[in-house]
Amino acid sequence: MKTKLVLLLLFFSCVKIFAQVDNQKRLQSDTRKYYVWNNEFKKYELMETEYEHSVIDIREIGSKTNGYIAISMLDNGLTRLHHGSITNFAQTSENEGTWIIRSKSMKAKLTYNPQDNTVTYLYDADNDRYKRLMIFNVYPNDIPDSSLRTITKID
Repeated sequence: MKTKLVLLLLFFSCVKIFAQVDNQKRLQSDTRKYYVWNNEFKKYELMETEYEHSVIDIREIGSKTNGYIAISMLDNGLTRLHHGSITNFAQTSENEGTWIIRSKSMKAKLTYNPQDNTVTYLYDADNDRYKRLMIFNVYPNDIPDSSLRTITKID
């Protein structure tokens, strides 16, 4: 009887070890820079600096090469949503990671740099390069009350 109980406890402890791990990051941004590739000068040109809210969700299901990414942003009062499935992940430096994203009509790349607090989003790709680029200045959603603004009352 003791051996059956020990085996049962061992079984339940092993189930937790091999359970699927889901990881989700939510990053928020209040500013972003929008660049477009210029064929004439062979470089990205800054088109606009936007001071509007964006939310970036990165959900990894089981591993870093499986999951989805959703980028929701306000643009001149309209809401835009870019989303796709994660097809690949590369660790570009010790803390920086790059996800390759695919959807039905889009191929994109997202790079998160936690040291600089930036997310670089390249999209609208052709066979040669990505034509559009956005750089978000982000802060993680882990900061307590990060969405609240402090109001100071002075009498």
